[in-house]
Amino acid sequence: MRVLALNTAFSNSDVALFYDDKTDYISLESSAKQSENVLVCTNDILNRNNVKIQNIDTMAVVVGPGSFTGIRIGVGLVKGMYTANKNIKLVSICSLDLMAHIFVKTNKKNEFWCVLDALSGNIFVCKYNNQGERLTEPQMLTGENINELSGTIVGLKSDNLDMSTNQIEFSPQALMSFALNKIENNDFTEENKLLPIYLRKSQAEIGLENANKKN
Repeated sequence: MRVLALNTAFSNSDVALFYDDKTDYISLESSAKQSENVLVCTNDILNRNNVKIQNIDTMAVVVGPGSFTGIRIGVGLVKGMYTANKNIKLVSICSLDLMAHIFVKTNKKNEFWCVLDALSGNIFVCKYNNQGERLTEPQMLTGENINELSGTIVGLKSDNLDMSTNQIEFSPQALMSFALNKIENNDFTEENKLLPIYLRKSQAEIGLENANKKN
């Protein structure tokens, strides 16, 4: 089985390849331009393992919530590669689900919330049971509603949210682990349903709305 997985939804990006029962990966720091370097890194990791896109069985991609630009880059890249090999199976990964997958590896005591910084005092949230299964759908809470959360709260170290009592980090190993888990459960996504999870309007949309209100 050959699996290619991408997470470009955040400032740091991961490209991971599972091939011959081993995982190879490349991580991009926040200083790297995703739009210019993710495709290059994807080509590099395939070439150094002598794998062609025609040999890939499954592609997985984080579809959000996260950075608008990063999400578009990842989903667009996977869809572009899919056109070169339409036998590839696709896996859609929610970033909050990935957080839950990471957390329950070492914590299986209580229900918990995964939270992500949605900027402007807002957060993306989703509640999970102690097995990492969703109890709610992902949503965005505005500043005045954030205090509704109670219990165990899991956040990203990079977000530095004061409310998070447990902090985790994304990694290419965790990305591939979750992708393989979804593959094992036959949790695939049709190409036309591989869509970004935004949950909030872009800054451009918000700016346009504010400008229209002034007019």
